Amino acid sequence: MTEDSLLTRETTEVAQRVTNPVAAVRVCGLVKRYKDGTEANRGIDLELCRGELISILGPNGAGKTTFLRQLTTELRPTSGSIEIFGVDAVAAPQQAKQMMGITPQDAGVFESLTVSEHFELFGRLKRLSSVEARRQTAEVIESLDLVAERRKRVGLLSGGQRRRVLIGLALLGHPPLLVLDEPTTGLDPSSRLAVWGVIRRAVTDGAAVILSTHYIEEAERLSDRVGIISRGRLIACGSVDELLLRIERSYRLSYRDSLDPFGKLCLHYFASFAAAQRTVAREQLSEYSIARATLEDVYFTLTGERFAEKDELA
Repeated sequence: MTEDSLLTRETTEVAQRVTNPVAAVRVCGLVKRYKDGTEANRGIDLELCRGELISILGPNGAGKTTFLRQLTTELRPTSGSIEIFGVDAVAAPQQAKQMMGITPQDAGVFESLTVSEHFELFGRLKRLSSVEARRQTAEVIESLDLVAERRKRVGLLSGGQRRRVLIGLALLGHPPLLVLDEPTTGLDPSSRLAVWGVIRRAVTDGAAVILSTHYIEEAERLSDRVGIISRGRLIACGSVDELLLRIERSYRLSYRDSLDPFGKLCLHYFASFAAAQRTVAREQLSEYSIARATLEDVYFTLTGERFAEKDELA
């Protein structure tokens, strides 16, 4: 059998798998334990379908990146199972990885290549024809607002521009599963919105997307479901509305403590708007706000920790 016929058969098998009605991702009892005894992931269960986006929300050290690196076959689980479109990702990592587009948290680039050359090279590595690689390169460059940088060497780009290049590399070839580790960290607000649009279009076109994020707003606005990870456990997963139902006290009163020299922010939660108003009257507050609970409040209620977002602009 020739090399071309082998590639054709392999491509056909992959296409058959991603069109079959199986879960894009199925994770059961996933555990990652390091040699020093640290459990980065503890018994994670998750299922993701095509045309769905799940955000994994949590602070640094919660276990998000470890979880995604196991999905992408970079790390081998201590125990548990991972299936990608029915393929056992632990037993057949290369076969599973063929169906993914991956944006890692950190990755090297070919700094001497221009942006266009970089995309065309990776398009060819993904087995696109030269014509199709050029076509998709132009498409990705425009969608990620990199037109002005297309002839620049990648080594001369800002951190945010490099981040957009890495996202574009994941999109090449229209993989059925995108695994994106903090894809918008380091992007300015305008670039972040552009990336959100590109990711949602991929979902509309039928891709399954799982991403990790430090940003509450990103999780709220972008996701079909949000998974909250804390100390290695996936402690909740659902739509934003479903997660908000887990808060019994869904009204938040916030004000600054007038007796504190630094004006400490005070937050209190109530079951009703009227209960919050009674506290305002009792404390004789003149400056305050009463609002419905948010995803950040869900996070605080479930973890007992205030969520600190990281924002590093390009």
